[in-house]
Amino acid sequence: MEQTTETLYMREGQATGGAVGAIITLIVGVGVAVLVLIFVGALGGQTYNLVEEDIDNISDTTIQTSVKNGITSGFEAMEQTGDYLPIIVLAVVISLVLFLVLGFTAFGGGMKGGSAL
Repeated sequence: MEQTTETLYMREGQATGGAVGAIITLIVGVGVAVLVLIFVGALGGQTYNLVEEDIDNISDTTIQTSVKNGITSGFEAMEQTGDYLPIIVLAVVISLVLFLVLGFTAFGGGMKGGSAL
């Protein structure tokens, strides 16, 4: 059986098909994560502004302090999540690049010598 050039191109192109979908998913996912962080921060701040007067009117000071500490720790947790987002994105990008490079080297990738370069 003789392989045609068309068959080779189709077979080699399948190796990158999954990576393209993964990159699009990564871009959309990062966009959604950033928007969620922005909206949660804005809505949380607005909600605090609306109920701040009610919190200050609580006469038992231990409860008032606990409520304010809880709100502060929520914003600190959100800030920490935002700080780790670039590291998570970098790890996913490195994984995708390794997937592509190792995928090309493991199967030859249609290149002479089985090298990705």
